[in-house]
Amino acid sequence: MAGDVRTLIEIQERSYERAGPGLRESFPRSVAMDASRMAQFLDSKRYAVLATGRRDGRPHAAPIAFSCWRGAFWIATVEGARLRNLRARPYASIVISDGDERPRHRAVIAEGPVTVNDGAAGPAAPGFAEDWRMRHGGDPTWAAAMLELRPERVFSFDGTLESAGDRGGE
Repeated sequence: MAGDVRTLIEIQERSYERAGPGLRESFPRSVAMDASRMAQFLDSKRYAVLATGRRDGRPHAAPIAFSCWRGAFWIATVEGARLRNLRARPYASIVISDGDERPRHRAVIAEGPVTVNDGAAGPAAPGFAEDWRMRHGGDPTWAAAMLELRPERVFSFDGTLESAGDRGGE
């Protein structure tokens, strides 16, 4: 997966260049994941929360299964609010996180445009279907569509980097 996150790391670098002071303080660049850490983290996670916007502007967030493939997040979805929202407003945010205490907290946040691919098939590229089956135990034959979120902004946080730096100063 390391190759799949290189694009995300490049987007993260550009995102930090444009980030405001509040975001840079909440997600300091010094504890942002590098490609190796992000690949390991994303590979260890199967589920995330996807946030979309309803037509009337109200938010909608729900847990989803995902796969990171060639710089995009792929999500299988059923018919319902999420798919209606994305057909009307094809933009979303995804949050993958773990750990409730700061030294162990890790997160990746990405947002960007979403392409709705009707049907349960993901990209035709060799390896995608096998990756999905390995991560999720089968094909998403139940899915009405596969969503492709191509991030424009990415931020990450790895609290273990922060605590390692704290120990180094002792």
